[in-house]
Amino acid sequence: MRKAIWLVLFLLAACASGLVGVIEFPEKARPLLPASVAVLLPPPLPASNPPKTVRWLDQNWSEADRFWSHHASQGTATLPISYDWFLALEQPGLSLIAAPGLLSDGAYLARIGFISSPRTLDAGKEELISFGYGQAGVSHPVAPTTSLHWAPADNRDGLPVGFARTKVPFDPRNGQPLPDRIGLTCAACHTGHIEYRGVSLRFDGGPAMVNFNALERAVSLSLFYTLKAPGRFERFSDRVLGAQATSEQREDLRATLQKTFDSIVVAARDAYAREAATGQEHTPENFGRLDALNRIGNRLFYEDLGGGAALAPNFHATDAPVRFPALWSAPWFALAEYDSSIEQPLVRNVGEALGVGSLIDLGGGADGKTLFTSTVALENIVWIEDLYRGGDFFSPGSGGLRAPKWPAALFPDDPAWKIDPARVEKGRALYAELCAGCHLGPIDDPAFDKAFPDKALRHSDAWMKNGTLKLPQIPVSEVGTDPAQSQVLRSRRIEAPPRFRLNPRRDLGDAWNCGTSLPDVSEKSLPFGLALMATVDRIARKSMEDRGLTEDDRKAVFGPRANCPNAEPQAVYRARPLDGVWAMAPFLHNGSVPSLYWLLRPAGERPRKFCLGARDYDPRRVGYPADPVCAPGETLFEETDSAGRSLKGNSAAGHSFEGDGASRPGVVGRALGDDERDALIDYLKTL
Repeated sequence: MRKAIWLVLFLLAACASGLVGVIEFPEKARPLLPASVAVLLPPPLPASNPPKTVRWLDQNWSEADRFWSHHASQGTATLPISYDWFLALEQPGLSLIAAPGLLSDGAYLARIGFISSPRTLDAGKEELISFGYGQAGVSHPVAPTTSLHWAPADNRDGLPVGFARTKVPFDPRNGQPLPDRIGLTCAACHTGHIEYRGVSLRFDGGPAMVNFNALERAVSLSLFYTLKAPGRFERFSDRVLGAQATSEQREDLRATLQKTFDSIVVAARDAYAREAATGQEHTPENFGRLDALNRIGNRLFYEDLGGGAALAPNFHATDAPVRFPALWSAPWFALAEYDSSIEQPLVRNVGEALGVGSLIDLGGGADGKTLFTSTVALENIVWIEDLYRGGDFFSPGSGGLRAPKWPAALFPDDPAWKIDPARVEKGRALYAELCAGCHLGPIDDPAFDKAFPDKALRHSDAWMKNGTLKLPQIPVSEVGTDPAQSQVLRSRRIEAPPRFRLNPRRDLGDAWNCGTSLPDVSEKSLPFGLALMATVDRIARKSMEDRGLTEDDRKAVFGPRANCPNAEPQAVYRARPLDGVWAMAPFLHNGSVPSLYWLLRPAGERPRKFCLGARDYDPRRVGYPADPVCAPGETLFEETDSAGRSLKGNSAAGHSFEGDGASRPGVVGRALGDDERDALIDYLKTL
């Protein structure tokens, strides 16, 4: 009997010890647990490593421009919770010693890749400097294109760059009042930062290094722990309702919390079921990479329509993740997106807002009059485009976001940041030989324009009559890079509800003079690209109608560019000018190459695995280390899975410099000697 008691006590002690280990050391416990249990552990994140110094690089924006662009709402409700809930939830972790910190804590969100931001620009100088502000800013007023006026940005709660408080007076789907929501802005995906020896360099319009899967998982687990962990709901309800709330109010809040969590679980299970039913497999979206186009399609044509088996043809796995593109210069491109798919800026931007959670009525009510009513913040979307664009491509004084310059002046005694003038001169000639044919001449290099006048961008015949830059479109079969992104809008099919009354020839062809080659009736199944362009066009027009815009203002909001599909018959990727290329790592559209050094070597020599999430910058190779051994919390980019199967969207092939450069798929130039590669890299740093 005594032995049995001791055995029971031993087993209880072992269980208690194991539980303590799981709670206090989840990452060490994760590999030892069944998948069904491990999924309930906090998302693995890199360790907190606050920089010693923070600097925002000068890009022709004032600090007021920057702050507004970071926190001005697009009218999105990105996360499935209210703004107040986001502030009240605790981080998804357990501790036997103290309560976890808040989910909205800047240090925690920095581990997911977000950039800290001040509450207001009226803060004290010392506080502003700690966020990289407080430097002299350039202010170039931007002339408004319409009578629409932007709404002020509100970051009173000190959330990171890219977070906004969205005021939603009512839910357009049912007319019911809604509390303020938490939404993401353009800046969440398009603000870059790199770190070097304790210095954080930050720049607007660059590719972000955020992990949206980790953010989504953190929110879901925070809700779960709030429902299940002892004491956590009580603290949550005190923050949301106040300490004097009645038991009835608290139970109502608990029921709403449970309903919200259940809806997230149902949506996740539904996505897994759809993938299994169709044989599709998602490709991991990790730090700095996201399949934005497929996400937009799933949100607009599947989730917002109710999901389920009946809409299964509209669902697609996220299997074409890309690196977030740089936005400087982009408003001048005749066709945007990596695949040159969208010409109309407003349609591009409204579509992006829908993808990150603008609420929209896709039912239309009994009379159909509310169909396509949305929370899209049209005023702010128009202003942010103007702020990025400016008035003259070649004149910084007319406003507009410019690419960040190589910041060697910040590290005057560090040889890794120095640029060799002799190498630059040699690299300039190499750029003319190997790069200008696709990427055009540099934007601001008078020496290049003088030496190679036939390739000077300022005098290029790529400039169109409407003032936009027609970028070279390179067939995927020639450049040889991963084809997945180029096929999303072309190959995916959408079945829109009859009430949408989509008619590509009428909605696009007739309305925008796109020609008569488009379908003239609503087909049961349309290419995703046509369905998206026509639907977002209708949503934008409905937003103008609801605001009572005059015909002149509607024309000004759309601008001179048409909403027509790309007439190119084959899959292409566009090649952009390389201003600020040093700040665009990892490289290629899918972020499959860690640095310029590896991009300029033969494709067969590139690393097939490397880690993302640390942001430690290598100024010599211009990008990130090619280390395949990741620190805890970092994500691994890999071309193949553990079984050796190629991961769709993750090929690091193509755009190769090898051999004599003879024309063949995937080869864009001859092999470079080490001195030539160093020279070209030094020149690219100057752009």
